[in-house]
Amino acid sequence: MINSFKKVIKDNKIELFYITFLIISLLVISIPRLFTQYSIGIGNWDTYLYLENARSFASMGWGDVASISPVVPYILSLFFRIINSTPQEAIFNLSVLMYIVGTVSLYLIFRFKFNHMISYVGSIIYATFTLLYSWVAIGGNDITGVSLTLLTIYLILLAHEKNNKYYYIAMPIAAFAFLSRYTAGVMIFSIIFYLLINKISKNEFKTFIKGSVLGVLCVSPFLYHFYRILSTPFPFLGQFSGTVNNTKVLDAGYLPDTMYYIKHIPNYITSYIPHTGATFENVVNPMGNIPSVISYVFIILCIIGIFLIFYNSYKYVIKSNRRLLTGNNQINIIIALILTIICLISINSVSYIITTILALSVLYIIKHILEDYDIWYLNYDLLMLSLLLVYIIFQSILSTKNDRYFITVLPFIAYFITNALYYIYNFIDFKIEIKNIKISTIISIVVVLFLLGNSLCYNNNIPEENHFNNIQQACKWFDDNCEFDNTTVIYSDNWPAVSWYLNVYCRRGVPDVTMENTTWTFTKNILKSNDEHEPASFYIDTNNENKMDYVGLSKIKSINDVQIYQNTFEKEYNIRSRGLLEYKDYYNMLFKEHMNESDYYD
Repeated sequence: MINSFKKVIKDNKIELFYITFLIISLLVISIPRLFTQYSIGIGNWDTYLYLENARSFASMGWGDVASISPVVPYILSLFFRIINSTPQEAIFNLSVLMYIVGTVSLYLIFRFKFNHMISYVGSIIYATFTLLYSWVAIGGNDITGVSLTLLTIYLILLAHEKNNKYYYIAMPIAAFAFLSRYTAGVMIFSIIFYLLINKISKNEFKTFIKGSVLGVLCVSPFLYHFYRILSTPFPFLGQFSGTVNNTKVLDAGYLPDTMYYIKHIPNYITSYIPHTGATFENVVNPMGNIPSVISYVFIILCIIGIFLIFYNSYKYVIKSNRRLLTGNNQINIIIALILTIICLISINSVSYIITTILALSVLYIIKHILEDYDIWYLNYDLLMLSLLLVYIIFQSILSTKNDRYFITVLPFIAYFITNALYYIYNFIDFKIEIKNIKISTIISIVVVLFLLGNSLCYNNNIPEENHFNNIQQACKWFDDNCEFDNTTVIYSDNWPAVSWYLNVYCRRGVPDVTMENTTWTFTKNILKSNDEHEPASFYIDTNNENKMDYVGLSKIKSINDVQIYQNTFEKEYNIRSRGLLEYKDYYNMLFKEHMNESDYYD
């Protein structure tokens, strides 16, 4: 066994060198990012959500387990079981680890086409994208989801190219990727597309199915947990029905602009935080940053990389004796053009699934037209193109948008940038050589050093002003000055953070500021008893820029941008409102002008 291990190392010595060097490069930029985050503390409300659910997994108690993918919270819950608490730093470290796993996986994906040096450069380009690097060490499931997606794609390629048994590893990891970030499940479209264009054998298909079954079995403990706590093993199906139908949600991220991500791609690739008026919000949402010249260079290279796939195919067709425009191919081309037009028209008017299937159908027809020309890497390139299209379509059509969602698209943008460099390097090395040193090697060293240095400069310019510190201070004041326990009904628009700091269950309360009579509608709902809870005793407002006077709520404390409200009835009479007839009469009189017959509290 030792001899076999030595042989593997010897046969893959250069590969291991580049992977080791890549990991060292990633540590150079991620460790300073990690320590910066240590000094800032938690910088995004999602981080609290994962920590809160980690506590839920550990104790099998309260938690918002239905709304969050369980893998990251489950990993963090191990800290609860071991040391009875989870330091905030745990989720930062996990984020860095998954960042490295994802980048190395992308390097290995690149190696199916590119040499070591180009694959290394492409991986560094991906690792230093501003949007991705911004989220390193913040905590969350976006990087974990995309990293496990990349690892899945690598193993799928390995299973098809080398040994079908890799499906037994690939599909369980795909299942964990899905339960790390539900949107990772979108990759199944591209996986099926790849298997179809390769016309896999019956035995390979059987192995793929067995691997898929194994994947379901591997995540069955999570499904059982959901069933035991929530009475359904698939609580995420409700979210999927919403995304399939693109249902409007009550969320601060509601943004139906289909071109939102396309317009902000320069900010996501390489951008700088403004010198004035910047806060930590510029880190988690770089759409307000200043794009650099390098960003536009990379965008041009990405477009060139996509163009070269079709240009390379065109050269194969020209060199071949086979005639392209046969009767069948002419019909296929017309069908592809029609489907492309329908696909463009369907954007934002139907489910993303329809648009995605149309786009992949066009790629399938292209493959069918070109399959007789034996074009190198065509299937591989089409897989990468399908992944780019699938994720751009999904994220663009989805009505809820947030900058970090676009992280899923970044690896495939990096691929086409790398593809352009691949052809540029080949051209340069063919034309110029200096004392047996390739010009591409010199260019690669300069590019890598610049990108790593640029990331370190970005990290040094991260503002530490963070309104989550205000939430922590507000919760400390609340803990010291207000009477509450696990039965107290507390609402907040940042319920994960409040839950974490107060160590009690806080409910989601987000006023829909787009509605008329917002203050009446919101408080009418939270101050009334229903099947789930008693009337709210407190509301903690953290995100609304214009703090409103909520009917039935009294302001009791302001700490910077955080406002704490108390149920006015309970404040004036110093008594809990639950079950009191006097409170019901008070509620009915308070909202009399804004209620229908069925709204009355009785």
